[in-house]
Amino acid sequence: MDSSDYRHLIDEASFGFVHHKLVYDSKGHAVDFHILEVNRAFEELTGLKREAVLGRNASDTIPQSALNELDLLPLFEKVVSTGKKKENELHSRVLKRWLRVETLSPKKGYLSTFIFDITREKMVAETSRYYLEQNIGEPDYQRLTETLAELTGARCVMLSIIDPNEKEFEVVASCGASDDFDRAAKSIGFDVRKRKWMVDTDIMESLSEKGIIRITVQDHLREIGLSEEQVDALMDAYRPGEVAVAGVARDDRMLGHFTIVMPPDQKFRSDSLVEIFTRQMGLILDRNLAEDKIQHQTHLQEILMKIASTYINVPLGEMERMINDSLVELAAFARADRVYIYEYNWDRQFCRNTHEWCAEGIERQIENLQRVPFELMMPLIEVHKTGQPLDIPDVTTLPDGNFLRDHLMAQEVKSLITLPLIKSGKCIGFVGFDSVSERYSYTDKEKGLLKLFADMLVNTKKRSELESQLIVEKEKAQAANKIKSEFLANMSHELRTPLNGIIGFTDLLDATPMNNIQKMYLENVSISANVLMGIINDILDFSRIEAGRMELHPVRTDIIALVDQTMAIMEYQAAKKGLRIFHEIQPDYPRYAEVDPVRLKQVLMNLLSNAVKFTEEGEVELTVGFEATDSQNGKLFFHVRDTGIGITEEQRSKLFQAFSQVDSSISRRFGGTGLGLIISSQLVEQMGGNLGMESTFGVGSTFFFWIPAPYETEEVPVGDSPGRVPDQRKRGT
Repeated sequence: MDSSDYRHLIDEASFGFVHHKLVYDSKGHAVDFHILEVNRAFEELTGLKREAVLGRNASDTIPQSALNELDLLPLFEKVVSTGKKKENELHSRVLKRWLRVETLSPKKGYLSTFIFDITREKMVAETSRYYLEQNIGEPDYQRLTETLAELTGARCVMLSIIDPNEKEFEVVASCGASDDFDRAAKSIGFDVRKRKWMVDTDIMESLSEKGIIRITVQDHLREIGLSEEQVDALMDAYRPGEVAVAGVARDDRMLGHFTIVMPPDQKFRSDSLVEIFTRQMGLILDRNLAEDKIQHQTHLQEILMKIASTYINVPLGEMERMINDSLVELAAFARADRVYIYEYNWDRQFCRNTHEWCAEGIERQIENLQRVPFELMMPLIEVHKTGQPLDIPDVTTLPDGNFLRDHLMAQEVKSLITLPLIKSGKCIGFVGFDSVSERYSYTDKEKGLLKLFADMLVNTKKRSELESQLIVEKEKAQAANKIKSEFLANMSHELRTPLNGIIGFTDLLDATPMNNIQKMYLENVSISANVLMGIINDILDFSRIEAGRMELHPVRTDIIALVDQTMAIMEYQAAKKGLRIFHEIQPDYPRYAEVDPVRLKQVLMNLLSNAVKFTEEGEVELTVGFEATDSQNGKLFFHVRDTGIGITEEQRSKLFQAFSQVDSSISRRFGGTGLGLIISSQLVEQMGGNLGMESTFGVGSTFFFWIPAPYETEEVPVGDSPGRVPDQRKRGT
């Protein structure tokens, strides 16, 4: 092959070719290279004409910015010094291309460089790598937009995502010409990147058919809703070159598009590159939309689970607040601007708005919607009676003259969905979601999950009605119980007055001369009268407590003397049964505390009386303790232990019930009203303390309680109290 054939092959090659030699300075360092030959592909790649570069140094013909960016001299020097071919990949921002450069040295000081445009391959690799690197979440739209701008040499690139309803799109990323955007926004009064636009159906059809189209900017701006004045102002401020729109699709479904604006007077010439890019972008968007949908529905399920668990446990008084909080959470999920609940009144044939939440800037409507006649709501009612939701993705599709359309348009509602509230097969109202700022179309899955929320509201209403009914019934029962207690209190008082007379005259009669038979009869009358007085006193105390009429009168009390007096009374009863009874007082126990001495003594007497009553042999012990909570207040502890019959686990449930004993046999054997423990427990609670018990059947029981009380920290002289005997902690018989 002669040299002319060789030159012809090189000149027709698809790769760029440069034959050149190095230029050295006086110290032998390469400072430039002299171009001897280039081919046609070199001219196309660089935009430099052959006649302009042949026989000249690179620094005289190639822009210095390009030379600095490529930094080829070190590569050329290495090839010449080693004699080995070198290969390198680099990106030129000036040329807006990725290049693979292969250089060899056919003879000393001379070089042949082959330049391959690998932009297409790099773009495929870059977008594929980006796709594989993506985790669940929002793609880096800005990065993708900037990459496409570099590859196409565009002045500006904008990425728009189309809503699922395919009626609107939103610019999610843009790059280039930010100053121009600002000037344009100022001239037309808003930023085109910060609002949603109606989809141009003609452009969408063309994109679906061709993938990439060129558009006339003015016509497109008019189509998406700008006025003539705004179009003229935008063109004057921006002065775009050719504009191309590249669709991003997946499975014949348009997901978005790139708008590529070239510099003034430049054409868009990157169709094949952009087609590859948008195919990869379609995969990214499709996967992200699928992941978004899963996350969106999972989020709704979490919200509903949270609402359901809260509704189960929330007190009735908190229910209104909980419903309003739920509306806020669901509004955020559903991208709704207004959420509301309506209640149907079938008897009066109207409905009313009972709950409403509105986003910021959205006008409230609840005050105006309290008595809406059924005839104005028939489109909703007819659907709701079937148990189905009414879903209107686009309000403008409703027939003209329809009240519902006019009503919604007046509120600037673009989309809505309403879900019926069905209770026992009857529609009692509905919950609705309005989209005002943008249209929204619900999937079947979302409709089903929102329907679950509607069912929760119905169950909540049932629970609310049931609890309200229970409260009314409870209040009635409490009122009746209070009346009963007041009656018992009054009757007990009326019974006690004549009974006191019987006891008094019996005592007087006992002082008169009588024979033995008469004295025996009189003694039985006296015993019976005193037993009856004890029963009446118990009923009177219980009735006062039940009626809320029991009052405490705390005073400074000698606690040790009170304990000793109580034990002295009980010693006689214990001695009659042959029982040992004694008490133990904590050594540092304060002598004086502020308590109601009558009621404290009553509790101690009740517990000690029961201990003696239910103990046949052994002992009864009262232990008295103290614990200071600060320098002036403390807790008084009392434990009454016996070795009596004990109580089973089954019997404990009846222990603190009024008018009951652990079983009927005990009632017959030991007698009593069964009010002693319940009165004692309630008195202790009224004093601010607590009463409890421990028991082992057949072994014995211990009843214990504590009450809070202010106390005095004064020294008690040795021997000052019968309960404080030197070197003797226990006292009793």
